[in-house]
Amino acid sequence: MAKILPLSEVKTHLPELIAGVEEREEEIVVTKNGRPAAILVNVQEYTRLKETLDVLGDPTMMKQIGQSETFYRNGKKGLTFEEVFGEPLTSTRKRRRE
Repeated sequence: MAKILPLSEVKTHLPELIAGVEEREEEIVVTKNGRPAAILVNVQEYTRLKETLDVLGDPTMMKQIGQSETFYRNGKKGLTFEEVFGEPLTSTRKRRRE
């Protein structure tokens, strides 16, 4: 759940707030004159949100996603990763140490 803080408090505690956003991936809604004006979010979360918006804003991609949903909803089966790329799927992601 996001914290809601006035701009004056954000100005006073910005280094601590940024540390909290980085470490605990919390969000902070910054208000100005009592109204939401900005949000502080972790860079990784911002990147994920931006990528999602890019996909949602791409009509061709959304059409392909819709076609895929219909394909699988109708009980059809697709190709495996290995069938498409000729090699087994291996994870390249490294887990972040907590």
